[in-house]
Amino acid sequence: MTISTGCEPQPRPTRDQRRDAILAIAHEVFLEHGFERASMSQVAAQLGGSKGTLYSYFDSKEALFEALVTDSCGKNGQAIFDAPPGLPMTERLMRIARAHIRLVTSDWAIRMMQVVAAEARRRPEIGRIFYDAGPGQGVTRLSHQLDEYVAAGELATDDTRAAAETFMSLCRGHYHLQRMLGQLDTPTPEVIEREASRAVALFLALYRA
Repeated sequence: MTISTGCEPQPRPTRDQRRDAILAIAHEVFLEHGFERASMSQVAAQLGGSKGTLYSYFDSKEALFEALVTDSCGKNGQAIFDAPPGLPMTERLMRIARAHIRLVTSDWAIRMMQVVAAEARRRPEIGRIFYDAGPGQGVTRLSHQLDEYVAAGELATDDTRAAAETFMSLCRGHYHLQRMLGQLDTPTPEVIEREASRAVALFLALYRA
């Protein structure tokens, strides 16, 4: 029988776990200081390691930010667009609308948009990274799903990408802008349901076959 002394060495974190820890710290640093004032030194200090360790994962602040945005947007996109196959069109659109509204009006999304918007004028590549990994990827995924409903004769459009852009814009509506300007609090589930229903109804009025 093996008796535990409580002093056994703990397993070292894997490279993926270490990378996730770096991104979690970088997330807070970028949101607190903005892209321009954030530094690799700040991330390394909070990480509790050397800058050399940090640079072994990301060779620049831009690479770290791109990884953070890509990772966060990938997880958010999966939560929004992954759904059981065979869902009726209206039900799937409602699921997407609720999740999208919940995301874009969250504190995380609002603060990240403010960071990106503040930097994009000086560094357009920062805006491109964010758009491609987030909104752009979302439009692409939604347009592929709309293709299914066009093929089934439920939607009528010859440009599902434009239709997807319209749907996402309807979901954001006025609430997102007012959140960006600090005029509204995070929406309640009741508000999200109301805004999602409105967006889906308007979209189907435009595109239902």
